[in-house]
Amino acid sequence: MAVTIADVARHAGVSRSTVSYVLSGNRSISTETIKRVERAIEELRFRPHAGAQSIRTRRSGVIAMALPLVHGPHNQVQMPYVWAALSAAQDAGLKLLMLTDDDGEKAIRDAVASALIDGVMLMEVQQRDPRVELLGSLKSPAVLVGTPDDPAGLCHVDFDFTLSGRLCAEHLLDLGHTDVGFLGQPPETYARGGAYAAHARDGALEALERRGARAAWQPCEPSSAGVVAALDALFAINPDMSGLIVYNEWALPLVVDRLAGMGRRVPQDISVVAICSDDVVERMTHPVTSLALPVEDLARTAVQRLAGLIRGEPQPPVTMLAPELKVRESTRTYRRPRRKRG
Repeated sequence: MAVTIADVARHAGVSRSTVSYVLSGNRSISTETIKRVERAIEELRFRPHAGAQSIRTRRSGVIAMALPLVHGPHNQVQMPYVWAALSAAQDAGLKLLMLTDDDGEKAIRDAVASALIDGVMLMEVQQRDPRVELLGSLKSPAVLVGTPDDPAGLCHVDFDFTLSGRLCAEHLLDLGHTDVGFLGQPPETYARGGAYAAHARDGALEALERRGARAAWQPCEPSSAGVVAALDALFAINPDMSGLIVYNEWALPLVVDRLAGMGRRVPQDISVVAICSDDVVERMTHPVTSLALPVEDLARTAVQRLAGLIRGEPQPPVTMLAPELKVRESTRTYRRPRRKRG
């Protein structure tokens, strides 16, 4: 039989109304009485109605994930973050509300103003993101999953994409490659200022240029035709390209196939290193040297930081997850062939 407020009242030696007041916080109750009621609740394992809990704590037990959903192949990259955040929220005793509107500012403002949520987790962060400025002005706990140019003093969690790009470039440079290309995200990602895409690209190109390598980059549409066009453009810029960094999960398997179709074997003729999740590499026929995207760790850490802020606990302003390069057979030491005389 379920434990009731009456059971709690008898156990604590108080009236039912006193228990209700303790749960709701609507009246001033002595500290000693509150402790007796709370001890009775714990001993009887009483579970107050969700409405009573929210009234008492002034919390809804709901957090929002602001994530404008995209259609097409890129959606397959977004969904693992959603599932990981949903699982982490459940572990923290929270529910997850998705705000998928293209007009993210209005959706966030409405959710906060109506007290539907206790906090906001901001996804797909842009370099200059108007949603960040809005969150900085609201009286609501917020965590950014990404690194904008100006975090507005908000707590942010990210994977170190700049370092990832640099590590990929340095790996190829250390193998002897001096002509390296970077195949990136779809053009619209750069057009809207996707911070993760820009940081990975800039980290790679800066490392290549610093060590005197010939570097070129191209965005890549998520289609077979897009992969063909991007690779053709890179080889048109630098026909001697012998190393390639790929940060486009959907395109990666097509890139390897296209290179083979062009008569460029991996890794004999061209070394390939990718920034992508492990499951993408594991599904490929020929495993690729890669830097894994820690999707679950990133989402879990963001939810934990947000839950801590909601409880009023200080959180580190920046949490940056470090990349780790997993070397596989898609890269090899490179020595430029001697050019024939005559």
